[in-house]
Amino acid sequence: MGQFRRSTLNCLVSPLLLLTACVGVSMSTDVVVKNLSQPGAVSVTNHGPDLALRRAVLVEKHESGSWAATDADVRLIASCEEVEKGKSRVLKQGETLLVKSWNGWSCNGQCPRSCRANLYLGPGEFRFVVLSEDGKKRFEGAAFSLGAEKSSR
Repeated sequence: MGQFRRSTLNCLVSPLLLLTACVGVSMSTDVVVKNLSQPGAVSVTNHGPDLALRRAVLVEKHESGSWAATDADVRLIASCEEVEKGKSRVLKQGETLLVKSWNGWSCNGQCPRSCRANLYLGPGEFRFVVLSEDGKKRFEGAAFSLGAEKSSR
């Protein structure tokens, strides 16, 4: 019982322990998610060994003092013409992927396509989060701001 209380206390006291030991997600610097000059433009660089990453990129919005996932459909692709094979993409050691930029719209924010309920998610502060294929490693980009609504085209 003492072991349970101590681990529970550690989870409550330390946010880092909460992410690593309690949830099983680790933060890593092997993969760097870097914002580029245009808001919504990002590169992903792998400084570690080859790593399979989920193609679905999380877009989080800062609201009420915390980060929350949005419904944005952002993919780990370099261009709209890229053919996605599977749910993951291997980023080789030393490789940098310039991800097709996102313009703030929920379903056609990267590539033009027909979709229902396409919503502009700004204005606000956002960040991109890339996950390892198994979901155990999380790579967060820095915050960036999107302004008022723009056309989705």
